[in-house]
Amino acid sequence: MSVLKMGLRSLLYRRKQYVALFWVCVVGVGISLFCLFLVEGMLDSLEGKARLYYGGDFTFIGGQNDLTFDNVDDFIKEIVPIFPPDTVVSSRFDYDADYSSFYFEGTEARQRVIKGIDFSKEVELFQEFNYLAGNPSKMAGSNGILLSEPIAKNLGVQVGDSITFLLRTVQGYTNTVILEVQGIFRDSSLFGMYTSYMDIDCLRESYGMPSHWANRICISFPGNYTATKADVQEFQARLEQKFTMFPLVDDKEIFYEPLTTGQFSEPHYALVELYANLEDLKIVIDAMNIIAFFIICLLVVIIMVGVSSTYRVIVMKRINEIGIYKSIGMRRLGIFSLLLSETSILICVGCLVGMLFSLALCQFVSFFNFSFIPAFDVFLVDGRLLPSFSLLQSLGISVLVYVTTTFAVLFSVQKSVRMTPVEALGVTE
Repeated sequence: MSVLKMGLRSLLYRRKQYVALFWVCVVGVGISLFCLFLVEGMLDSLEGKARLYYGGDFTFIGGQNDLTFDNVDDFIKEIVPIFPPDTVVSSRFDYDADYSSFYFEGTEARQRVIKGIDFSKEVELFQEFNYLAGNPSKMAGSNGILLSEPIAKNLGVQVGDSITFLLRTVQGYTNTVILEVQGIFRDSSLFGMYTSYMDIDCLRESYGMPSHWANRICISFPGNYTATKADVQEFQARLEQKFTMFPLVDDKEIFYEPLTTGQFSEPHYALVELYANLEDLKIVIDAMNIIAFFIICLLVVIIMVGVSSTYRVIVMKRINEIGIYKSIGMRRLGIFSLLLSETSILICVGCLVGMLFSLALCQFVSFFNFSFIPAFDVFLVDGRLLPSFSLLQSLGISVLVYVTTTFAVLFSVQKSVRMTPVEALGVTE
């Protein structure tokens, strides 16, 4: 405790010399954490949109020549016991809308995908949408439709309006269905703008498919449950006891290729993790992580070099003081402890202020709307960047800065500490 007090008094006495080091630590840690929180927030937004689009954490798909479940309820009964309690297992119908359009008062809007949802099971998942108007509470069993804000503006519709849905049925006929707009959600990303959501029974009837048919089974875990790799392997093993399973893959296209080219002599099924659906975005995700890692490493190096080199100059100016410490009997370890206490206080306070600085940057950036950037909305929440704060990551960066800088400081001053009292007192500043 006496060494810590001496270090604190030394810092306060020489505070003008340490101001630059303090701000290097604050800015370096603050920007490092800000970059980390920003990337985490962007990826959280991407994951949230992907979970809505793909129906949760896993997708169970399969068939012999295409994706199909002729008796989907029987499959769901077999799948439910495999996963944790309260896991939502629901059927979906993803409809390729290349030959479909919405019409309202003479205005046409084309869609890319229309998803048939079992809203009786997935209503909580769809509460996560940021709705401009309406909500999904009455979607189950209705002829309702959830539209993205850009499509709603293009059509000029509001919640409660009726639109005409024109599609080609499985039999090849043209069908028209009246749908009621029950929700308009804020999303213009690749997951949302050209994707609409309606009740699965309504879509199946419109398309001409039986009520027990689906082409996907979605699995959404309860609360904050996160499946580990061991859990996934266990799920796969238990599914293999009931179905002919394709091996786990990182890219769903690996399963699609043999399925759609008729390479299976019997129905095969695959358990697809959420990120196995995002192969096209993995390059972007990896690039974001690499850039964040590079920035953090660069700033840590700057802090380490800046503090250690400046500290070495400060210690050289205090060489007579070190000589006095040695002459009164202080050992080398005691002097190292004194210098370490100064460095520790400087870095700890700098990291703490750096955390506050990063939070201020996060709050500042959240005020701006970035939806004007093309294709960037997938990383936004209501058009804004929402960084994700993590105390564990903050402590991790702080410990990294502390350890690297402390070792750099001790390495840079070891020559001065090894001097004899006579050598140290004989040095003129």
